[in-house]
Amino acid sequence: MPEIGIFSTSIDLPTYGPVVENIISRGYSTWIYDADRVANCLDSLEIHISNEEDFNIVHNGTAHYLKEINSAWYRHPYLLNMQLPDKARELCLEKEIDLLQESVWQQIPDESWLNHPTIMDRSRVKLAQLSMAKSLGFTIPNTLVTNNWNAIDQEFKDETIVVKMSKGLSYDNNKAKVLYTTPLSTKSRVGLSENNPFPGIYQEYLDKKREWRITVVGNDVFEAAIYTTEDAKDDWRKHQLTPKVIFKKESMPQNEIGKCVAFLGHLGLVYGAFDFVENKEGKITFLECNTNGQFRWLEDILGLPISNAIADQLIIKNNR
Repeated sequence: MPEIGIFSTSIDLPTYGPVVENIISRGYSTWIYDADRVANCLDSLEIHISNEEDFNIVHNGTAHYLKEINSAWYRHPYLLNMQLPDKARELCLEKEIDLLQESVWQQIPDESWLNHPTIMDRSRVKLAQLSMAKSLGFTIPNTLVTNNWNAIDQEFKDETIVVKMSKGLSYDNNKAKVLYTTPLSTKSRVGLSENNPFPGIYQEYLDKKREWRITVVGNDVFEAAIYTTEDAKDDWRKHQLTPKVIFKKESMPQNEIGKCVAFLGHLGLVYGAFDFVENKEGKITFLECNTNGQFRWLEDILGLPISNAIADQLIIKNNR
């Protein structure tokens, strides 16, 4: 029986570990490839290409024939955790390692992936997501990308707006910083008018009764409502581990759920974590879909069996 490939990093073991345990308990074998352990020479890696044999990989002394893999999960094999004092050198090395590892992903049959890495990479583009969401009937926030503060002021006039980054990660004095969603009032924009506002995604500020995290795995849908105190409404992720954020198992309207399933089907993906805002009038607005989003905390807090659903999908692919 072919093995199921799990491609991630050891720091993400709390997320992929329960999926692996579920797969093994049902009599299937797995191959765990932790990219950070390879990058830091804790695990051995050899990639062989020759005239005499097919492309194969030897990982920790065991040969794996990539074209024979029926089922694979691209979790987070790009979080290499190299921790070099020179951050610029670290980023360059990580890019080189990523490019070499792409040779591995490309040898695995396209239909074997839970979510294909290339499709996930394309689907991360926030503006393209908004365009597709609108075409599927979602309500989306008014959005502007510009390098001109006058255009921002003209578009949103006297409104408070929010600014987001495409990736949301920066470095300051060699330390990584997550760039959360940030509100900007008209007053604060005056103080920034001497600076170039590009790159940035500027959107209308949405009043929130609650937010939603909808996790879709194939045809299985897991719904979680998110309630926040007033000082945690800008971005609940900053306060996720505090009493300021409460998660509840509640039901979202089925017409919105159907659009989530259609969204992933349009992309040819199996897994996606969707974020929405609902205002006091019940209007639900699409924010984004993370096609590799976190989910373990929803299992811990709400008991949603997302790991089981992912294991189911990987086993279905393995048995095709």
